[in-house]
Amino acid sequence: MRDPLPHPRHVTACLLSVAVLIASALAGTTRSASARSGDLTREGQGTLVFIGDSLTVGADAFGAVALNLRRAGIWTAVVMDGRVGRTARQGASTLATRMETTRNPTAVVVALGTNDMISQRAASYPPAVIEKVMNESLGVPVLWVTPTFSSAIRPDWRQRALRFNRALRAAQTEWPNLHIADWSGAFAPRGASRYIADGVHLTVTGYKTRASWTVRQVTSFGRAIIDATTTTTTSTTTSTTIVPTSTTDTAPTTAPLPTSSTTSAPVP
Repeated sequence: MRDPLPHPRHVTACLLSVAVLIASALAGTTRSASARSGDLTREGQGTLVFIGDSLTVGADAFGAVALNLRRAGIWTAVVMDGRVGRTARQGASTLATRMETTRNPTAVVVALGTNDMISQRAASYPPAVIEKVMNESLGVPVLWVTPTFSSAIRPDWRQRALRFNRALRAAQTEWPNLHIADWSGAFAPRGASRYIADGVHLTVTGYKTRASWTVRQVTSFGRAIIDATTTTTTSTTTSTTIVPTSTTDTAPTTAPLPTSSTTSAPVP
């Protein structure tokens, strides 16, 4: 149950989000209160903070996500923070720390929720944990990558992930700085690009597919922020859902996980 009065941090984030919405569809000018001054791009972008679990670790290891995002030149820096087994609840604490210590964080990517849905069945959990993460965003644009599982191997977990993703879309009405990259809808496992036997993690080719897809999504997100802050139009939007068609590499693969993911149960 929520407190009768909103937490001051929540109020602050909501007020910042309203300001962002008035200024542009995806404004990138809001700063963390404790962010240090530093270089910005000419479009006003500072650091991109990327928080994820082992799917992020795998995509970065096999597909160089951070390197390719840095090469895009949209942000002055990219902080890639992936950890095996991380839940969205744990990610909220990580995000809070990153927003306090990172130089000029102007955008956030969250690729979390998979581990939560493995263990959490309550329908009330997804909205609560999404709110917990968004409370730490301090109003900067957030792109959240939707979680999913193999429908053939983990149909029960997949249903929980779909519930989580519905909660994400519903949260956009409360958090105008929340935008969605729909990996769940875009990934079509086939050929070499597929899930491994646990129904959670991917083959090497699958990770490469996720990596290239992620780079496209985040790059589009960043360009939208810049376009919104430099355009002269007065039109605004309240949310953005990015769902391009995924691409599938055809190269063979044998290694299913990054070396850091060695557990007895599937822990993304």
